[in-house]
Amino acid sequence: MGDNRKALGDRGEDLAVRYLLKRGYKVIEKNYRCFLGEIDLIARDKGTLVFVEIKARSSARFGLPQEAVSPFKQRKLIQVAKAYMAERHLGEAIATRFDVVAVQLTPSGPEIELIKDAFQMG
Repeated sequence: MGDNRKALGDRGEDLAVRYLLKRGYKVIEKNYRCFLGEIDLIARDKGTLVFVEIKARSSARFGLPQEAVSPFKQRKLIQVAKAYMAERHLGEAIATRFDVVAVQLTPSGPEIELIKDAFQMG
């Protein structure tokens, strides 16, 4: 990944975390990795375990940030979430959710959109 893309991703993640904290989310883990892939953020929102995908864009040239969370990416995130839950011995009875935070970095400042329950575990 190029330095500019990494810096954009890091800035987007920082903004998204601050945004979620202000809305009462409690961060459990950032950048959880396993052999299946990575989840940007794992948090609690009240009694729900939330797996958060953060997407940042500096322009709309390649579409909105949330459009990058394709069905393929969703399936990948679900696999990683299941691995996390198995690793932590969390039963399937626990409430879970997948949220997407879309960060658009514009000249007038960041625009952040939270898409709660963006897709289902299935």
